[in-house]
Amino acid sequence: MRNEGGFIEEQRPGERGLTHLIEHLVFVSPTVSAPDTLHYFPKNGLPLTLPAPSAGTTTWRETNYFVSTRTTRAADLDTLLRLFREVATDLTFRSDAVDDQRADVVREMAGRKLGNEIYARYIAAVAPGSPTDAIDGQNSDDVPTASVETIRALYTRLYRPENMMIVIVGNVDPAMVKALITRRFGSWKGTASPAVHVPVPSVQYNRIAPVSFSALPQGRRTALITVVMPTLSMRGSRTLQTDAQLMDMLAVRAVNNRLGRAQPGNPPGKVGMFIENGEQGHRLIMLWDNFAGDAWQPALAGLKRTTCGLGTVGFSEGEWDTARRDLIQDLEQSARDMGHARNVELAKDLSHAIAADRELIAPSALLRRARIWLPTIVASTGNAWWRQQWRGGVEHARVEAPELAKLADPAKAIRTALDAASSPAGCRPM
Repeated sequence: MRNEGGFIEEQRPGERGLTHLIEHLVFVSPTVSAPDTLHYFPKNGLPLTLPAPSAGTTTWRETNYFVSTRTTRAADLDTLLRLFREVATDLTFRSDAVDDQRADVVREMAGRKLGNEIYARYIAAVAPGSPTDAIDGQNSDDVPTASVETIRALYTRLYRPENMMIVIVGNVDPAMVKALITRRFGSWKGTASPAVHVPVPSVQYNRIAPVSFSALPQGRRTALITVVMPTLSMRGSRTLQTDAQLMDMLAVRAVNNRLGRAQPGNPPGKVGMFIENGEQGHRLIMLWDNFAGDAWQPALAGLKRTTCGLGTVGFSEGEWDTARRDLIQDLEQSARDMGHARNVELAKDLSHAIAADRELIAPSALLRRARIWLPTIVASTGNAWWRQQWRGGVEHARVEAPELAKLADPAKAIRTALDAASSPAGCRPM
C-alpha cells in the first residue's frame, strides 16, 4: 500500500518528522475496532506473512507499507487488505502507543545522521533546489513533543482515497483480487475537499557550481564527475521506453568497461558510472572513483580524462561491440533470475512505475528487444548519445575526502587538477 505524502507534506508548524512517526505507529497503534490492542497490525498480519527486514518506508514524497504473504488464499489476502484499510482510516494514535514510538524514531534518525548529512551535502551541490535538497526529510525535531491531535491531523490530511494505491503481485487471480480490493476499499470516500499537495520544488540549474568538496572527518573518500539535466519524459509507447532504458544500460556498460580497463586489478565498485532518472525531476549521470588514502588527484584526473576522451574520440567500435555482448549476457542472467525475484520487491517497483506514469519492463522483455535492437546501435550512435547527454546538462566535479581540510583552498586545488587532466588534448567537441 502506497500513500502519496511524505516529508514534503510536513508544511505546518510542529509537523517535522511526523510522516515517519505515523509509519512507525501503523504497527503499534490500536484501531477503532480494537481500541485496547497495541501492535494490532502485526498481531493479526504476521501469522499470514513471511519475515522481512522492513515493512514500511517513508521518503520525501510517499510512505510504503509492504507484506509478503505465506499463501494466496482469498481469505488470507482479504485479511491483509482489511488490515491495510484499517491502517488507512482507523488508527487511534493512543497516547501510550505514540509515546512508545517517539524515542524509536529519534534514535533511528540519530543513527543515520552522518550518512544523511553526507548525502544531503552532495545533493545540495549537484541538484540544488530539488526536493532532497530543499526538504530536510531526516529532521525529526517535532517528534518528541508533537501532540496526538497534531499527528492525527496530518494523518487525516494525507491518508485519503486519492492518495492511496494498492498493488498485489503474485500467482493470484486478477478478478478475485480486484473483487477483494473493491470489497475493502470501494466504500471509502473522502470526508472533505481533496487535499492540495505541496508543489514539488525543482533543480535550480543556475546554482550548480562547477566544483564542490566535502572534508568531513568521518566522511567517505570519493571523486565524482556528474552531469545533471531535467528528467527525460518516460511517456510514449512501451517500445520507446524499452529502447531508452536499453540505451542507458548500454552506455553505462561501455563506460564501466573503459573505467575498469584503466584500473585493472581493482575490486568491483571501485570505479563506475551510474544513471538515475530521479523522481525529483532531474536526471543524473555520475562517474565515480572511490579512492584510497589521499589519492584524490589521480582519481579525479582519471574521471576527467575519461569524460574528455568520450567527448573527443568517443567510443571505439571494438569497445561498443564488447558492451553490446556484455549487456546481452547481463540481460540473459537477469532473465534467468526472474523466477527468484521477491514479489514484494516487484510490487514496490510496480507502484513506483505507476506513480511515475511509466512502464515496468521485465528483464525478459528487455532481452527480447535487445537481441533485435542492439545490433543496429553502432558506436557512432553511442557517441552522439554521449554528446547530447553531456552537453544537455550541467557538469559538476566533486571530491570528498577528510584530507581536503588540510588545504587552504580545496576548490581551487580541485579546479587545478581538472585543468591539468584536460590538457594538452583538452575536451574539444567531437
